[in-house]
Amino acid sequence: MQKLSNDIVVILGASVFLLLITLFIVVLLMAYKRRDYKHLKEKRLLEEDFNSQLLRSQIEVQEQTFSQIGKELHDNVGQLLSTSRMLIGLAERSLPKPPDTLLTANATLGKAINELRSLSKSLDKDWLSQFNLLENLKAEVIRVNTGSAISAHLHIHAEPAIPSTKQIILFRIIQEAVQNALKHSHCKVVDIYFYKKGADAQITIADDGTGFKNKENKGMGLKNMQYRTRLLGGTIEYTSSEKGTSVVIVIPQTSENDEN
Repeated sequence: MQKLSNDIVVILGASVFLLLITLFIVVLLMAYKRRDYKHLKEKRLLEEDFNSQLLRSQIEVQEQTFSQIGKELHDNVGQLLSTSRMLIGLAERSLPKPPDTLLTANATLGKAINELRSLSKSLDKDWLSQFNLLENLKAEVIRVNTGSAISAHLHIHAEPAIPSTKQIILFRIIQEAVQNALKHSHCKVVDIYFYKKGADAQITIADDGTGFKNKENKGMGLKNMQYRTRLLGGTIEYTSSEKGTSVVIVIPQTSENDEN
């Protein structure tokens, strides 16, 4: 009986020892996993920070380059065009009846000077901080209505409250959606709607075209639009049928405190 009791004690002791060893191994594995997860997280954060710094550096270099190009366009090329137009104007006034070609050349040169001024202004780095989404969309609608048989309309039911740095990205998304409609949907009308959806801004680009009849056309430019929408923390939904195509973008709005 005494021997049986001793055997039981030995067995229990061995079991406890094995249990302690198992728990110790589990704790070690958990600590290793935790340290491994922490290492991977730090590595990912470092990669994200590197990519962010790289992107910021690229943007700074681009801003400096664009600013220099804009200055050269305004100061040099712009002055040359203005001088040429002045000389054409002198030639017009010296002729009793200037030919139509000379008048057309003068008008075309004036338009080119205005376009050049707009371009040089857009290349200025200060332009980004002053970018206005709705004003630029109004200009885009005017351009579409002037340059084609397609009718474009802008409907603003609620103005989006997002910073200018995000407005320019949103502008490119909308611009690409409109261009897709003009090029591929065979539409006659394109409508751009701005709504407020809870705390978010909702933008819908809809056309009355025939839709995209194959996957190749449906995917054109869509990846860029999806990627840029994700950068803004938003979502984009895309539907296409024989009755038309609709792109719905939902973007979180930003408070003044968040912008700062």
